[in-house]
Amino acid sequence: MAMIKFPYQLEGEVRFESYPQVLKRINSFSNVRNIGKDESGQYDMKVIEMGNAIKPTLLVIASMHPPEWAGTQYSLSFFEMLRDRTFPDKQFRDKLLRKFHLVYIPIVNPYGYNRLPSPLSRTKGRYNVNGIDLNRDFEHFTQAETRNVKSVMDEFRPFAFLDIHLFGIEMEGTNNKNLIIGNGQNSTNILRKTIADSWRVGSDNEAVTEWPGTSTLGKGLARTYMRDLSNPYTNTTLSYITEMIRPTDTHPDNPLSYKQMYQYGILSIYLFFKSSMDYFYRRRQ
Repeated sequence: MAMIKFPYQLEGEVRFESYPQVLKRINSFSNVRNIGKDESGQYDMKVIEMGNAIKPTLLVIASMHPPEWAGTQYSLSFFEMLRDRTFPDKQFRDKLLRKFHLVYIPIVNPYGYNRLPSPLSRTKGRYNVNGIDLNRDFEHFTQAETRNVKSVMDEFRPFAFLDIHLFGIEMEGTNNKNLIIGNGQNSTNILRKTIADSWRVGSDNEAVTEWPGTSTLGKGLARTYMRDLSNPYTNTTLSYITEMIRPTDTHPDNPLSYKQMYQYGILSIYLFFKSSMDYFYRRRQ
């Protein structure tokens, strides 16, 4: 698969906003609905739908770990540009919304998001009201948040899934690189490599760690559940995680600026959609 180019300049940067501020942006979409309460019973979880509802579905989720709030910021900006017709690749935008159904959960863990003590929080706000890491609960689904996300996954059975994360410098498995992409299965390694190579070139040659898709992925991961969930459109369900380095209270001097995080984040979502669209047209049943 050929490398994907993004010859556009993006203006903007990720900017921390409180939960009420982000919720206002979420509710500004015309097709937004509640998918259930979180485990605390205090917050409605939201899903946004765009595009053609009778067409194949792609699913994006963010802020499963709210200290990684920048993922919500840049993904919301991406979907706002689609909505407002301001996305620079007009042909891509029109085809995506005409030929596909987009489903987006901006905040998987609203309880944690509303309790972030600062933009640099390393762990406070990461877990839900019960202290559970939600990205370890996609096997037994003991928490309301994961059950609500599962209900969306099972309802639409997307052929492509993206789970957006960020990491602090302390995290292992980064190979000392600032960007990471992981896939769900060995059969999609070539697609992962295409995204990784395109992300590297589009981010001023920022090195990208590639996490392989193997049968030994943790059973509680969202991307493992989606990998194993069949869909009516393609033989294989594409399932990805992206990670980007972020500043924390213990390491506030981030290698990437907030402007770079915005640009590289927008690019990663574009590459996910573009490569998934290409895969659909080449490999659909």
